[in-house]
Amino acid sequence: MSIPLGDSIFQIQHFILKDLPPGRQIRTCQLQLRKKLQAMEEYSFNRRLLEINRLEIIEKLEGVNGYEKDRLQVELDKLNYALNSEQNLIEDCLTEIAVYESVLNSLPEMSREEFEIEERSYWTKRLLNDARREFLSMGTVSVGTLTSLENIGIEVKRDEQGLLTYEIQKAAISNN
Repeated sequence: MSIPLGDSIFQIQHFILKDLPPGRQIRTCQLQLRKKLQAMEEYSFNRRLLEINRLEIIEKLEGVNGYEKDRLQVELDKLNYALNSEQNLIEDCLTEIAVYESVLNSLPEMSREEFEIEERSYWTKRLLNDARREFLSMGTVSVGTLTSLENIGIEVKRDEQGLLTYEIQKAAISNN
């Protein structure tokens, strides 16, 4: 197998799925599987069309000479190249499918309600971590992060020493 053209297994494990709660991992795996399976179907259709075109050119090559034969031979070479070059993409796709299926099979079943409850915790943790990282790296928190925190009922302020503090608004805590 050659170097992946898609996501590496390391990338999937350490960046795409890392630190996600189970519901988000399930969601991410399902979305990625859907994309990869759709890509495999497209590859399959494309390969079938390329093979039909290749067979047609081989048939036509028997009855022509000169420049027409040269042109058809170039077309045949292009089709053979296309068929061979897609093989790496297919292998990468199959590897990613296997990784996502393996992760998905290791995760618990989850209802929509359980997922929605988990979402509040996920976004609270993620946005507070974003605010912390922004403050550590830039000395401030971006307007986008502040707005997102306010949207989920968290008010960020500075205390008397200039340190960031936050307050979770009681009315904003619900399962809706």
